[in-house]
Amino acid sequence: MPRPRFRWSAVAVVAAGLTLGGCGGDHSEAAATSSAPSASASGSVVDGSGSPSPSPTPSGPGAAASGGRCRTADLGFAIVPTSRAKNPNLQYALTVTLTNKGAKSCVMTGYPGVDLVGPLTWSLARQTAVQPHRVTVRPGATTTFNIFYLPYVQGSGDEFKPTRIVVTPPGETHSHTLPWPVGSILLQDAATHPGTYVSPVGAK
Repeated sequence: MPRPRFRWSAVAVVAAGLTLGGCGGDHSEAAATSSAPSASASGSVVDGSGSPSPSPTPSGPGAAASGGRCRTADLGFAIVPTSRAKNPNLQYALTVTLTNKGAKSCVMTGYPGVDLVGPLTWSLARQTAVQPHRVTVRPGATTTFNIFYLPYVQGSGDEFKPTRIVVTPPGETHSHTLPWPVGSILLQDAATHPGTYVSPVGAK
């Protein structure tokens, strides 16, 4: 008689263990969900339409291989044809687009390096009032940054005529060159707070 009771107890222990294992699985899934990236102040995801994605958590066969730094060779560079005026009477902006031409998502955080090249080379200052954040760019998607600049007006100071924009993406050492699409700007390369500067990638 003791043996049947022992067998019943062993089955009960195994069943209890399976029940506990199932609960542990539920807690692991919840923890994984809570730690998944989301579109918040710490980062954003750009999908193939160039718009922020409501579901930034990677999924699909290639998701595990995504998330590397965006490399210059895998990016397409362009300038938005019409400049956006921040202040029509003072400061204007050019928007530069960066398109992921690679097969995997990539990430960028911070400021691009931007040199305006003409009679001299002017390495532009950063727009420190805007907090940089991590931007994930999916294949075929586009993110942007802005070059704010002061146009030259006769008698306002020294004139500078750029011919090229040399852009180095954040974290990269290789650059891409674009033509400067507008006229002369006010030279302030020695100013403490110049009116010509660069925004972080992904800034509005």
